[in-house]
Amino acid sequence: MGNECGPGGSQSRAVWCAHIEGWTTLHSNCLKNEKQPDNQQSCFRVCDWHKELYDWQLGEWNQCQAVALRNSGNYKSLECIKGEEGIQTREVSCVQKANGTPAEDVICEYFEPKPRLEQACLIPCPQDCVVSEFSSWSPCSKTCGVGLQHRFRSVLAPPLFGGSSCPNLTEFQPCQFSACESEESMYSLKVGPWSTCAMPHSRQARQAGKRRKNKGREKAVKDPETRELIKKKRNRNRQNRQESKFWDLQIGYQTRQVTCIHKNGKSTALK
Repeated sequence: MGNECGPGGSQSRAVWCAHIEGWTTLHSNCLKNEKQPDNQQSCFRVCDWHKELYDWQLGEWNQCQAVALRNSGNYKSLECIKGEEGIQTREVSCVQKANGTPAEDVICEYFEPKPRLEQACLIPCPQDCVVSEFSSWSPCSKTCGVGLQHRFRSVLAPPLFGGSSCPNLTEFQPCQFSACESEESMYSLKVGPWSTCAMPHSRQARQAGKRRKNKGREKAVKDPETRELIKKKRNRNRQNRQESKFWDLQIGYQTRQVTCIHKNGKSTALK
């Protein structure tokens, strides 16, 4: 109503109470069940020049959703062959072109019907990940002891539309060759035979030294009686030695040659 364009207008409508069979009755009969609806409201009077100020704003289409899943909420897909029917939605609103402020849809509808909010779509069949065959095993990471070797495969086609993800692309396994030789096992000792038993000094040399020592003692003793006692004691000891069967046993020593040999056959210093 009115001649001015834009907000501030008003609209009115007739409201009456009617029987379910269609004939008019008293308002009091309807007021027993619910409140009487409004018969007037404010409105925006659209003029032709508003077309330059307002337009529909279209949102992005949402992800396609299966029709059966949308209706039941408990849908279990059967084997997919060509794809599956679905529906996708979007938001559509009337806004001012200048700043995007929302406006009543009736303004934009005056010039153009509201664009559709839903559309049919096709959900592609799930595509599982496809991988190549494994390569051959790599060489062992160690030349001795326990090492690792690996093999790999590549992705030929990535998973799409909810298909199964790719499996492991690399596998490892232990590998073992010969046991590692320690630094000590690179060398060995070569031991020669024992020599014959030898004395540190000959018996004759020791006896001669004793005689020279005894003579020196005898010269040092001037008393004839003392010298006679020493002589008798020496003779008695000599007789005792001749009677003992262990007197001629002496402690000697034996030697042998010990050489450090490298694995390559060369000798090296002992450490």
